[in-house]
Amino acid sequence: MKTMPSEFAAWLALASPDWEPSYPLPGDIRVFVVDALSCAQRGLCVYCGRRLHLGQPGQFHIEHFRPRSTYPDLQLDLDNLFLSCGPEAKAGKPSETCGHAKADRFDETGCVEPNYPSCTHRFRFLLSGEVATALAGDTPAESMIDVLNLNHPEFRKDRADVLDHIDRDGLDIDDFVDPATGIVQSYAHVFCEHLGTAIP
Repeated sequence: MKTMPSEFAAWLALASPDWEPSYPLPGDIRVFVVDALSCAQRGLCVYCGRRLHLGQPGQFHIEHFRPRSTYPDLQLDLDNLFLSCGPEAKAGKPSETCGHAKADRFDETGCVEPNYPSCTHRFRFLLSGEVATALAGDTPAESMIDVLNLNHPEFRKDRADVLDHIDRDGLDIDDFVDPATGIVQSYAHVFCEHLGTAIP
């Protein structure tokens, strides 16, 4: 569950007839928003479930699930903000996955809201690492797989490795979630979905 940072709320409250807050966020406010989103997402990318590296510039970005271009009124709505991985590809170009792949593509009637764990139940993770829809004919889930490029070769390899270790090495939830700190490892959602549970 997201918690509104008091600093973000105070900044939004500065709105007046002469000034309206808008995106992008000032650096000092962005820090608090990123921290709140990271806590809510357990440090994972909202789309693929890889661990985010918040201390490394260019490795993540604030994602507007409903794009600013078509939903300007939601540009500062915390419920519309998420963290997405954003490692740069070769030559400094944006990666071809998750928020970068999605860009401004959005279909209100054909999307899967990124609300864990209900969103994860719409998908199944094959031993090959491929992600598919849990139910045949789930067009929105099929669309999200395509729009977010969730079957990118790198993702498929990573998920296949996780599933192989689960079955071969007998991993359990403590291998993915540190009960003392709550830190969650990459693809913890794949592990939990494989065992019919959810990230605690």
